[in-house]
Amino acid sequence: MSKPVKIRVVIVEPGQYAREAEIDNTLEAEQAVVGGLIDVICPWLDDKACLILNDEGKIIPLEPNRDLPEYEDVVFGTFFICGDGGEDFCSLTDEQVKRYLKRFRQPEVIFDTPAGFLCVACSPQGYKRYMEAVNGGKGPNQPNRKDEPSR
Repeated sequence: MSKPVKIRVVIVEPGQYAREAEIDNTLEAEQAVVGGLIDVICPWLDDKACLILNDEGKIIPLEPNRDLPEYEDVVFGTFFICGDGGEDFCSLTDEQVKRYLKRFRQPEVIFDTPAGFLCVACSPQGYKRYMEAVNGGKGPNQPNRKDEPSR
């Protein structure tokens, strides 16, 4: 069986509603979606779906995105969900698209607390307001740098 040219996925970006998309089924296209080197995790083995994320999302650091309780962790940066075709990625089914759009629909504001991450669902507008407040009036994609004084 040949590898499909395009695949149907669900893309999940920090501060945005999850969305369905079609992407090229190439390493370059996958890296473009996540903004760097990819890592693959399969938290839903019985569903034959993979979560593709930036391998360095926590190191860079990228923005916290969504809670992933299956791993007792949080995904940082944009990620996408696609089908697991064994050797290659494949399109999600209609049922999978509905499931993951619902599961990751709402953006989340994520707080790192002594007891672990606290994730609160919100709207994209609420996410933007929160990120601007914690980043001294800057937009959500421009976190304060450690060497930059806060306002």
